[in-house]
Amino acid sequence: MKNILQIASLALLVFLGFSLKAQTENLTKFSLQEAQSYALENSYTVKGSNYDLKVAKKKVWEAISTGLPQVSASADYSKNLDIPVSLLPAEIFGGNAGEYTPVKFGQTYAGSATINVDQKIFDGSYIVGLGAAKIFVQLSQNTKAKSEIEVKDAVAQAYYNVLVAKENYKTIEENLAITKKTHFETKAYYENGFREELDVDQVMLMLKRSENQLSNSKRAISNALIMLKFTMGYEIAQEIELKNDLESFITPLRISKANSTDLDIENHIDYKIVDTQLKAQKLIIRNEQAGYLPNLSAFYNYGKNTSTDASNVYKNNVPWFKSSMIGLKLNVPIFTGFNRRSKIKQEKITYKKIEDLKYNTEQSLKKDLSISHNSLVNAKENYENDLKGLEIAKRIYEKTLIKYNEGISTSTDLSNIEEQYLNSHTAYINSTLQLLNSKIAFDKALGKL
Repeated sequence: MKNILQIASLALLVFLGFSLKAQTENLTKFSLQEAQSYALENSYTVKGSNYDLKVAKKKVWEAISTGLPQVSASADYSKNLDIPVSLLPAEIFGGNAGEYTPVKFGQTYAGSATINVDQKIFDGSYIVGLGAAKIFVQLSQNTKAKSEIEVKDAVAQAYYNVLVAKENYKTIEENLAITKKTHFETKAYYENGFREELDVDQVMLMLKRSENQLSNSKRAISNALIMLKFTMGYEIAQEIELKNDLESFITPLRISKANSTDLDIENHIDYKIVDTQLKAQKLIIRNEQAGYLPNLSAFYNYGKNTSTDASNVYKNNVPWFKSSMIGLKLNVPIFTGFNRRSKIKQEKITYKKIEDLKYNTEQSLKKDLSISHNSLVNAKENYENDLKGLEIAKRIYEKTLIKYNEGISTSTDLSNIEEQYLNSHTAYINSTLQLLNSKIAFDKALGKL
């Protein structure tokens, strides 16, 4: 029986080990690049821009289809409840002069069927419309590219927030372990008469403060992960892990130099968008001007009709009479009361406005690049200073802790120095996040995100 229980226990441990390993292997892990790629496929924002692009492509076919032959067919069936009456001179029917005889022309039932074909031959607005539809697709593509950049930006910031939150948690957890040890030793010294009750209470306050900070930092990690998953378009309830660590991003930043001369304005997405808007506005003007041109189209019409006193007009003995027509239709605008002229002037003013916007966008991109470059340089300096400050604050804290344990320093001094160390750590965490976000902003300003 004892051997059986041992074997069963061993089997259970093996099963639990395999189960835990399977859960770990099934946990999805993302590098920053993989998280951004996932977001480009699943983000709600990008999906919306994809739908807009599909609609834009369909509009091209909508514009093309108006120049294809337009075929329509119609049919009708009617019953004359009261056949119209006409008055004819009675003399025709052998009556007296000056008198009229009422006569009904028509039959009770009538039917007809017609097919019409229309084809544009020349229409200036149609030609311009085709170009406008293609420009609309280009504008939608630019908008989609802009959305993708914004999503990659948001994912990177969310990814960095998780890493920074984890780094913050790690430091606070280490400090809490030290404070717990200090509290245990202080309490032991107090119980043996080597410490005052004030010291126990003071260290207890430090312990509670650290416990609160640890709880807050743990929730900060959870919130940061939720935000990352939402930004990626990932299922909120599912767990993920991050492949990259904070050092893999910080180290290259510390040794690299930002170059603000790499800006290619014409290939920047913001410049492309306003340039496409300018092209679209030019086509709008051309479309209004095309209204002065004549329109030429061809048409063909074929139909049959019949009338009878029988309710079924489709009987074999009911005759149907055909008719057909072919021709051209020319429409020449002569005078529109200056309406079109006014519209053209309005659109030209709008064109000048977009031209100014294009120039303003160019200057704005240069401005953003300069500011983001300065911010990145400043963020690097702040990071180095806060990192050095953290190292100094940690040394002071460690030395003060040694002095406290030796009875040279008071618990109040230790509490103040610990708070100073934690404040330095907070400043370091903030400058780390600022450095990473500054690099994103700089890449975005360069148009290389």
